[in-house]
Amino acid sequence: MAYKEYKTFDQINKDLEIYKIEKDLAYYRFKKELDETKESLEIKNLLGDTPKRAMGFVNMLSGPLKSAALTFLFKKIF
Repeated sequence: MAYKEYKTFDQINKDLEIYKIEKDLAYYRFKKELDETKESLEIKNLLGDTPKRAMGFVNMLSGPLKSAALTFLFKKIF
């Protein structure tokens, strides 16, 4: 690692400000990526449209076929 020589306190303060901005930027990027990861791991995103499609199919059925389809779905899910 190369050492930097400073001749004035203004040079030091300028570098410290730059380092602080870089640190803050890295923190906000990390926080944004963490929020995106949390969102992608939500149940609705993991399951997708599959439950909605299955319920749409079951709603098209009537009477005994509907109850049999619901029983089958619940047994598969649980």
